[in-house]
Amino acid sequence: MHRLARVHRVISSRLGELPLQEGGSTFKPAGKRRETKAGEVWQNTGFTESQTAAELRLKLNATGAIGVEELSEMDSDTLTIWTTDGKQYLMADAWVTEPGQLGNAEIDVTYNSQKSDRL
Repeated sequence: MHRLARVHRVISSRLGELPLQEGGSTFKPAGKRRETKAGEVWQNTGFTESQTAAELRLKLNATGAIGVEELSEMDSDTLTIWTTDGKQYLMADAWVTEPGQLGNAEIDVTYNSQKSDRL
């Protein structure tokens, strides 16, 4: 049986440990987007590349320790991400992409960063 990985823990350099809601977080490392450019014949088909930002989508328990306004104003935070399979990633100079959303005792927030180095 294989153990499947998921985001397990996130530490913010500015806010401390973030109160993750179980199963509510996703992480996409920075990388490359490739767009296929079809040729008239298959030998002339290729692609162009562009860089994509790392993305960390979080669903936090609204404990009152961190306000939705505080999260929404983040524009230079360093996040350390742990996954259940023991991997660690670092999102330096991360920013929140839009104002956080307060729901039923939870806050949804999305961070982006230019890089997501694996530690």
